[in-house]
Amino acid sequence: MRELCVPKGVSIRNRRTLTHNLTHKKASVAACALLVVASISSLAQEQRPALVPLSTGSGSTGSPNLSSGIGELTDQPIGPGAVVHISVFNAPDFSGTSRVSESGDVAVPVVGAVHIEGLNSQKASDLIVSELTSRNLVLEPHVVVTVETSASGITILGEVRSPGIYPLPGKHLLSDMLATAGGLTGNTGRVIEISNNHTPDQKVDLPWDPTMHNTTNYDRPVNPGDRILVKGCGIAYIGGHVAKPGAYSLCGSQQITMSEAIALAGGIVAYTSERHSYLIRTGPDGARTVQEIDLHKILRAQTADPVVKEDDIVYVTPSGIKLALDRAVSFALAVSTSLIYTYHP
Repeated sequence: MRELCVPKGVSIRNRRTLTHNLTHKKASVAACALLVVASISSLAQEQRPALVPLSTGSGSTGSPNLSSGIGELTDQPIGPGAVVHISVFNAPDFSGTSRVSESGDVAVPVVGAVHIEGLNSQKASDLIVSELTSRNLVLEPHVVVTVETSASGITILGEVRSPGIYPLPGKHLLSDMLATAGGLTGNTGRVIEISNNHTPDQKVDLPWDPTMHNTTNYDRPVNPGDRILVKGCGIAYIGGHVAKPGAYSLCGSQQITMSEAIALAGGIVAYTSERHSYLIRTGPDGARTVQEIDLHKILRAQTADPVVKEDDIVYVTPSGIKLALDRAVSFALAVSTSLIYTYHP
């Protein structure tokens, strides 16, 4: 081995000892230097930013975070206007959020438009899996489709104490939703109309009686996107020769007959043509029909007592002949009395 440079004048034995010591010191310094370099390299490796971005597209490089407010799984049909979240595990380029179009299509990244109207979460997921597989875009894709519940809440209007839109996920009973809206008002009628935002023309009228619990209507399920309209009491109009003409509520009982309506209006007064009164009714198309009624027979139970419906007009006709005769008699009496006091034989 090559000797290190040592001062002159040193003996050969001492020179070998000194060379051996210097060689060991140099090895120790080299080892320390290697440790320092390794530590610096390790520290630099820890502080180096990731070469792969933490998120790509609308997802992450791993499994998507399903608990970050991306909607709920639904068993109900997905309709136009719904906001859906498509999560493809380990394939963020195909994940995204989109609103269902009026034609029932949703945009899937790379794939394009996929028709999911009428499908629930599971069937929509299966359809997108089929699309990704058939196009050889993802190997064994795992897809989850959720629906944004806040975008299609349950709307409650009409005779409730707190009308509004309630963004509640999943299906609920009608009675529970009415309680959520603060309950019914004192002007609540006996019909509740239910429709849906996606099919507003398809309306269902439910006969409603809050005293009847555990019935089909009381426990009817409602879903996000439904619109509940609690109708008010119906009004019938009683006019003509009655003691108190005006508009009267029909909420007193399940049905109000003609004789009951006349009683609410204080009954008929003198000089009335009972046999020639009229019932004016408005049909669903807005057309009005006029029916002549015989109050004389109705009030004496000599004929059927018709049911008064919402927006009906009952007009009790005054008798012109009776009124004219009465006025003639009154005039005659007034004149006779006047003559008595003014005639002096």
